[in-house]
Amino acid sequence: MFPCRRVALSEACEDPRSLAMSWIQIRDSENWALVSGTCLASEIHGWVAHEVLMRNISRGTMKSNSIDGEFIRLLSGTHHISTSFKRAGLRYGDQTAWIVDLSAKQPEESFIQHAEKMNFEIIDVRPNLSIFDSERMGIEGEPSEDAAIGHIHLSDLR
Repeated sequence: MFPCRRVALSEACEDPRSLAMSWIQIRDSENWALVSGTCLASEIHGWVAHEVLMRNISRGTMKSNSIDGEFIRLLSGTHHISTSFKRAGLRYGDQTAWIVDLSAKQPEESFIQHAEKMNFEIIDVRPNLSIFDSERMGIEGEPSEDAAIGHIHLSDLR
């Protein structure tokens, strides 16, 4: 199971930047990412993005200045950091998000603690195509797990 939990925000996002800054202040480390509630197509999609992230870290080829920023960039299929946050980051009006443990080592209690600190409610939903917004992510054509995974690999092409 990919180390993420879907959460309902306490209210629709009105200020994405402020919400992101609050998240950065309360999280235990940059291994905790808060991403759009519509950016994960499947468990495998999440794991592929995670594996590419780990590879980029070990090779010293990250394009972002932070681990969570690099994860967002990879999901978004771009080398442009600003575009990646528009795609996989939180936007005005968003009502859900994913809390992701990029260390893949934290217990369930850590997800609960992070959600509570942000006044989020954990929702019992796993990544799947029915909640994946391929258009927002910049993917053309029919939504599919294969397209989402291929999109990750486009992020490092020039």
